[in-house]
Amino acid sequence: MHYRNLIHIIIFLIGFSSFSQVNFTTKLSKNRLGLNERVKVEFSVDKDGDNFIPPKFENFRIVGGPSQSIRNSWINGKRSYSKTYSYFLSPIEKGSFEIGQASIEVDGEIYKTLPVKVTVTSAVDKPTNPNDPNYLADKKIHLVAELSNKSPFINEAISVTYKLYVSPDTGVDNWRELEAPRYANFWSNNIDIKSLNVQNGTYKGEPYRYVVLRRTLLYPQKTGRLKIEPLTLDISVQVPSNRRDFFGNLISSSVNKTVSAGSSFIEVKPLPIDNKPNDFSGAVGDFNFEIKSDKKSLLIDEAFQLSLIISGNGNFNLFEDPKISLPSSLEVYEPEKISNVSVRAGGIKGKVNNKFTIVPNMPGKYTIPQTKFSFFNPKVEQYVTIYSDPIYIDVEGLNKNSSSDNDSNVLNATNKIQLAQNQFASFKTKTKFSKIGENIFFNSTAYWILFSSPFLICIIIIVLVKFLKIYNSKKIDKLKIAKGLTQKLLVESKGLIGNKEKFYESIDKALTTYLKSILNLDNSQLNNKYIHSRLQQMKVEKNLIDLLFNVLENCQLARYTPLNIEAMSEDYENAKLFIEQLEKVKNEK
Repeated sequence: MHYRNLIHIIIFLIGFSSFSQVNFTTKLSKNRLGLNERVKVEFSVDKDGDNFIPPKFENFRIVGGPSQSIRNSWINGKRSYSKTYSYFLSPIEKGSFEIGQASIEVDGEIYKTLPVKVTVTSAVDKPTNPNDPNYLADKKIHLVAELSNKSPFINEAISVTYKLYVSPDTGVDNWRELEAPRYANFWSNNIDIKSLNVQNGTYKGEPYRYVVLRRTLLYPQKTGRLKIEPLTLDISVQVPSNRRDFFGNLISSSVNKTVSAGSSFIEVKPLPIDNKPNDFSGAVGDFNFEIKSDKKSLLIDEAFQLSLIISGNGNFNLFEDPKISLPSSLEVYEPEKISNVSVRAGGIKGKVNNKFTIVPNMPGKYTIPQTKFSFFNPKVEQYVTIYSDPIYIDVEGLNKNSSSDNDSNVLNATNKIQLAQNQFASFKTKTKFSKIGENIFFNSTAYWILFSSPFLICIIIIVLVKFLKIYNSKKIDKLKIAKGLTQKLLVESKGLIGNKEKFYESIDKALTTYLKSILNLDNSQLNNKYIHSRLQQMKVEKNLIDLLFNVLENCQLARYTPLNIEAMSEDYENAKLFIEQLEKVKNEK
């Protein structure tokens, strides 16, 4: 009896283990396919599981999926369940490859599929059967790249527009981008398309519907024959067939097709050498240029702003701004660049304002000289030079570096009268005088000096207090202006992460502007040795000083060192940290 119960228990455990076994398998729609075909891969599990992880699909491109389906049924009281994860793959190259293991978690246990092999051969011939959905899809859907100008000048704006043409009796469910076009030797910027509007048009003389999928603005940076790599899409297409349903309506078939716009080529012309201005810095387009000042009359140490404004249509940010020649007695801060431009198919249009903050150190009449700006206009194929008007600035106040001593000499001219000898002989001329009040203080020179001294001292104190108040307020204003420019440059630097040269140029300007203001430095004192000495005098910690010079060193080496986005982000955070910590050190004092 004891043995019989043991046998029943063993049979029950065997049955339970077979009942609880999980089947997790991989199924291919075909094991052999051409380079231009697709294969469907299905991973099926007969238990409800979580945390599905697909294989890496090496040597294949995912063109569809993942999609998930669940089948749950009861037949004769027996439950049948399966969950399937499906992918559509397109091979990248020929050869014999392996679809790796997928994994899933069921009831706390991890299960894996077995790897399966698939063979990829050369591209198979396209179907020629008119009733084949793949043949119909090839004939009824087209992706086209249209260029606005195939022979531009270097740095002249052109646009490339990608249009998807679809036959009227064909439908498109969705599409996905397999390969984005690459623009080597171009400066590129995608133009936002707010909505996809279906329009009527023609393709090779036949009526089609089309939609603009992508539009990109390009500025060629190299002369000669340049190639634009194609845009490639995977599209789910609904094509009609010759079969009809019960009600006589045509039955549509769904197929997935890969379409490409093909490579495009343009011939880029160099800019002419004849009549090229000496100050030409690469501006191509149609521009206007002016210089404005927000003040024409001000006091010494009072700041004013000088705006260098370039407006029009052209390759903004791809050329150097004109240089303004200013007197050395004007303290000039790094400019704040304010861009108000929009990217259009015809080019970048708008206005860029380089706003300089300037503080005069000496009184006088200053002249902002006439400044010129040259550009090449591709429409007329000529160089154009335009000039700004000169600006006159009147600065009033006392010269802090010199003292004026204006002494007035009073000349008293007297006529000498010659007296005759013995003219007053009848008068008694020898009179004896007694010394009375010889040392009287009243109305003497000392009396008037002491009497007027309190009034003079009060006037001097009032003037000094007023002067110091104005001087300190101007000093605070200069410090506020510098700190404001520093913060704006830091914000600008954060947006430039990824653009190595512009990012480090902006970080360097931010740190230089901050150090000049906080340490009261002029341009001749901007060297590492002097800055290090001044920071040590402020009792700044060594690790904070090292942090600063590490960022400054990266700014100098940015042109020659392959720094990545992580390094740029770290340098931005270090520059921000240095400024914050130095502010704390300054406030503690």
